[in-house]
Order: sequence, then C-alpha cells, then structure tokens
Amino acid sequence: MSVLGGRRRCLATSGVVIVSLLGVGTHFLAAGTDLPAVPVSTTPTDKLSSAQLRTNVAAAGGEQLVLPASGGQARKSLSILQIGDSHTAADLFTGMVRQILQEKFGQGGIGYVNVGTPHPGVRSSLLKLTASSGWSYEDIRRSARPGAFGLSGFNASTSREGEVLTFASDSPARYSAIEIEAQTDPDAGSVVIEIDDVPVLSASLAAATAGPRILEVRPTAGKASFRRLVVRTGEAKPVAISAVGIFREGTGVTYSSIGYPGATVVLLARFPEKRFVDGLRRLAPDIVVLAFGTNEGFDANLDPAGYRERYVSAIRAIRQALPHARLVMVGPPQGERPVTACKPAEGRPCPATDPSAEPPAATERQDTCPQRPPQLDQVREVQLRLAKAERIPFWDWWAIMPAGCGASRWAATDPALMSKDRVHFTKAGYRKSAAGFAAFLEPEVRASLRGEDAVPND
Repeated sequence: MSVLGGRRRCLATSGVVIVSLLGVGTHFLAAGTDLPAVPVSTTPTDKLSSAQLRTNVAAAGGEQLVLPASGGQARKSLSILQIGDSHTAADLFTGMVRQILQEKFGQGGIGYVNVGTPHPGVRSSLLKLTASSGWSYEDIRRSARPGAFGLSGFNASTSREGEVLTFASDSPARYSAIEIEAQTDPDAGSVVIEIDDVPVLSASLAAATAGPRILEVRPTAGKASFRRLVVRTGEAKPVAISAVGIFREGTGVTYSSIGYPGATVVLLARFPEKRFVDGLRRLAPDIVVLAFGTNEGFDANLDPAGYRERYVSAIRAIRQALPHARLVMVGPPQGERPVTACKPAEGRPCPATDPSAEPPAATERQDTCPQRPPQLDQVREVQLRLAKAERIPFWDWWAIMPAGCGASRWAATDPALMSKDRVHFTKAGYRKSAAGFAAFLEPEVRASLRGEDAVPND
C-alpha cells in the first residue's frame, strides 16, 4: 500500500489483505457498462493484456497500486486519531476540533469513518452516511465474535443483492485514496464501488478463511474528488463492511474519530491484540487521543486500582503498535444525573429547584453536587495521575466548566451549553469545549509536524 499519511506502512505480516484496483479478483468497469449478475473478475491480472489494463485504468480513473517491499515513505500531512465514547462518536466535539486545526494547518482529508447508521449516536460531520433497508449492524461490545471487527467496532452486514451504503458530501470531497474495510468469508459475496454513479471497482470477498480485506481506489492523476461514494452488493451472499477511509496526499491535518456510545476504555481489550495492533498500524496516526471516563463515572462499583490497570493496558497496546506516535489523554467532563421526579409525602410539596443557583460550596468534591455520578471524581483523579506517570499530555475537560455543579450551570446558560441529560453537550457546548482542546493540542501538532517523536516512557 502506498503511504498516504503519518507513518502508514505496508504490513507484510499484518494479516490485512490489500486489494489493488488491478489485483486478482477485482476489475474496473467503464461508465455505462452493464454489470453482470455477479460482477467479479475471474481473469487473473497476468492474463490481461497491457492494453486491456490501460483501458480499464483510464475508464475508472485509477492506477495500479504498487506495494513497497518494506517500510514506506511518510506523507506530509499529519494524521490524528481520537478514540473514545459518545462524546467522540457524535463527531460534534471532534468535528469542531478538526475544523479549527484544519483552518490553521490545512485540510488533510476526511479520514476514517463508520458506515451506515449503526447507532443513533454515531455520526460524521463531514459526510452524510446512509444505508438501504437491507443492512443490519453488529457491535463489538455485544458480539461473540470480536475478531470480526475493525477499529470502528461496528459491522454493516447483509445477504441481499443490490443493497447500498452511501457516503455523500455537500461539496467535492478530495481524495488520493479510498479504502473500504471489508470482511472475507468462504461464503461471502461481492461488492461494486461507485464514485458519482460510475462503477470503478468490483471485488469478491470470498476467501478460504475469514478476515479483514482492504479494497482501495486510487485516481490516476494522484488526486480527485467525489460527491457520492457508494458500496453496492453484487449478489445475494453475505457481505460485511466495517469502515471506509478517505485519505489525501499533501499538507494538512486529517482528524479521524472512532467512538463507541456507552463505552469505557475497557472496550479496547475486546479487540484481539493482533487485530487491534494491525488496525492502528494501517492507519498509522502521528497523534492518538484517548477520550474515555464519562461512563466509568456512572459505575458505582468501579475499582480505581483495577481501572488504572485497564487504562495502562490500553496505553501499552497503542504504544506497541505505534511506538513513535504521540499520545494525548482527554479527561471526563463534569456530568450529573438528571434530577428524578419528586414524589413527596402527602401534604408536603416538592422543594423548588434552580440549576443556575450557586452551589453550597465551590469545591470539586462529589458532595458539592448530589447528582454527580458516584465515581466521576475518582475516574478523573486516576486519569490525572496516570497521565503524569506515563508522561502523556492531559487535557482536563472538567476544569473548563464552572466549579461545583458545572453541568447544571452550563445547562442554564443562554444558549445552553449542556443538554438536558446533563451528560452530553449542546452544539454550543461542544464548540466551546473544542476550542479549548484545539488550543491544548496545537503544540503537539506543531511538534509532530517538525518530525519530533513522542517522548519515550523510560
């Protein structure tokens, strides 16, 4: 795989199968070509004439993908990957951080995105993600087959012909490569990739063993754009798609977000080690942002020592995969449980509530705010100490909010900065938070652009 960003490498031992535009089992389709019932080439590339190859490449705007024997050349743009919970998954916070950084350092591409609509809280601020009705979704948090998932943690699956996953952009989305992360299986079907209604690639996902396969589309000119990208199933056989990566060569920042609503950092241990490491190495971000903690705070039985160990394990796995990447931790913001409906004894009225009122004391302890999740203070403290011990920059989201019942105070502002659930933010709240984090992250971005690796944890 040619390198499109950060330190992306060709991984000879990763188990990831790279399917080039002219690889065996794939072929180009010229615009207007009638698709066969099963649009999968059965002619090996070496059986095609050079004229046929040139015709197919020209028709689809693609070129043969050349794999380096080892290593790879770094791209000029900077790649950031944020992994977290619902604050990350909605792509409001991350989308605004992305916008701020790209306005300063240039647009490096869309990056890694989920497919379809696996969860109402999983969205993209850059693309409109839609799916036809025949797709179903599987979540690594609940699956008995964690090895079947890429880093997105979701699979879109169908066994019906003609089902589509669509990625639409309001303005032309520029790219140097598009990577579709699919799953192979002995009984798997095939897919056709369309760019602006033109079929450019068909591929069979059938293989002797189940595993990941990357289908890559590259334009001949080096760069191109699209408004509508479609993955279409070619026959009534099983197909599973995990994610899509849209990358751009050149300067600028790519900011990918992978979020799992309701998740804690423990979720990362659900991925088989090899699959997790290979996924990170394929994306090869220069900076990895870990943003967990909110859901841990709601666990009344959380063991702080055990939680620290699990977070350390996640850090170790990322450093094993990406020894030169810089890590950044985002602490949990303040949050509160919604106030339950009052059920007073007969003849006794409910007390009046005023979320904007001053709290009894301006401290940061749980007793200041009775509705605060039981372990949120502990989770924040564990993360602060861990970041210091591991020499990881720590952005304290909590600290930018008012002391005491900060969630209630932000919910009472005009416009409101906190949503009614006192856990998530409004767009205005995420915008304010993103401005703070982008300013915190900027020195790390500049250091990475200078080519400085992370400080080793000696």
